[in-house]
Amino acid sequence: MAKWNPLALKLLMWVMGVLIVMGSGLGFIGSSFFQFDSWAGVTASVAGVAFGAGIMIAGFDPIANVSWVRALILYAILEVVWQIFNAISIGRFDVIPFVIAIIVAVVVLVLYPNKPALWMQGSNKMGGARA
Repeated sequence: MAKWNPLALKLLMWVMGVLIVMGSGLGFIGSSFFQFDSWAGVTASVAGVAFGAGIMIAGFDPIANVSWVRALILYAILEVVWQIFNAISIGRFDVIPFVIAIIVAVVVLVLYPNKPALWMQGSNKMGGARA
């Protein structure tokens, strides 16, 4: 089973990237009518597409792209928190994104071979002076 872990991690990151790109792309429909995101000088759907594409590209070599793996885990955590917040504040809870976020976070944590690299540590890898 362990020999399939690298492939499974790559596929998981690619599939999650596709889902993020697809969801963000569909967000263009809503932002065509209510352009609240552009008030801040950005377009949320474009940002989501770029993020999803980054996750897909990082999926080719997740070990070398640990920051993108961290970003995917952070996304999953924020999705869970967002769904809980929505359920409490406005009574809307989307179970599919909630479940997918939990599954993705757990599976990434299980499959990633160098778990200590996922936790940002205070090492100085650039060779600069320490404070």
